[in-house]
Amino acid sequence: MARGDKLPPSSDHGLLTKVACALSVASILSKIQILPSRQPSPTDLLVRLQYALDNWRCSMRRFAALLAMLAPGAAIAQTGEEPRPRIVITSAATIPSPPDRAVVSFSIHGEGTTSDEAVRAMVAKRDRIENGLAGIAAGADIRAAQVGIAEVRGRDCKRNVYGNAQLSTGECAIVGYTADLQVEIRTAAVNDAGTMVSLAGRLGATNPRIERFFLAEDKDIRRRGIAEALAEAKLQAEAIASASGVRLGSVLSVSNLSFNGPGPYDEIVATGQRVIAPPPPPPPPPVAIGLKPRAIETQVKVQVVYAILP
Repeated sequence: MARGDKLPPSSDHGLLTKVACALSVASILSKIQILPSRQPSPTDLLVRLQYALDNWRCSMRRFAALLAMLAPGAAIAQTGEEPRPRIVITSAATIPSPPDRAVVSFSIHGEGTTSDEAVRAMVAKRDRIENGLAGIAAGADIRAAQVGIAEVRGRDCKRNVYGNAQLSTGECAIVGYTADLQVEIRTAAVNDAGTMVSLAGRLGATNPRIERFFLAEDKDIRRRGIAEALAEAKLQAEAIASASGVRLGSVLSVSNLSFNGPGPYDEIVATGQRVIAPPPPPPPPPVAIGLKPRAIETQVKVQVVYAILP
């Protein structure tokens, strides 16, 4: 290339790209003096080759920048439509409902010098408690959650302390057994759940309590909540469109964002490790506990996308 030759005109795709390319080529030419009116030397050929390589790199960078700018347009071309203006509304509704199920739980404890005696004592106590509760909540669903038998040793036995294993002799000799049963009762007698806790404690249950209240079926309630949430979403969208001076179009999409965890519950606990059973019949009536459980709040949340008309 002779002195005075003009460089090819650069493209106008991006000011930063043109400046970077010009600086790259100028940095090479400024380091090599090219004499006029002579045959190209190997050095001149090397410079021209370097120039062509730099020009190719600049073109590739411009092509990459252009491709990035054209990508959104290509995506729109593939979908066949341009982004439409829209209004996105999130609306929620809460439907309170009285619970129709209650869960009462307690433990049953039995003791004996042998494991069989401990289990028999536990079973006898369980039968006594279940028969007593049947008079309050007939047809209750009684479920055993967990049962276990444990050995009882002397107070000074170090068997559970880290160290050498201990034989079952001396202070570590077995002096008896305990049997424990975890029970859960599900009942439709919601208003009598407190009385059930009271009676279970009297009959020998350990730590009787109301675990929770719930709804056996909430599909209809959820449908009501969705209808209310959608109606509220439409009112909000109309208000936004009116205030913005645009016309509200049709619904583009609806999403259900609901998640309903366990509802609130009242807890009644008869404390104490063990409540001694009363003498044989006739037993006094159980202590009634007037109870009105809190409403179960079923929450529904939706997201509605409305189109904006031109």
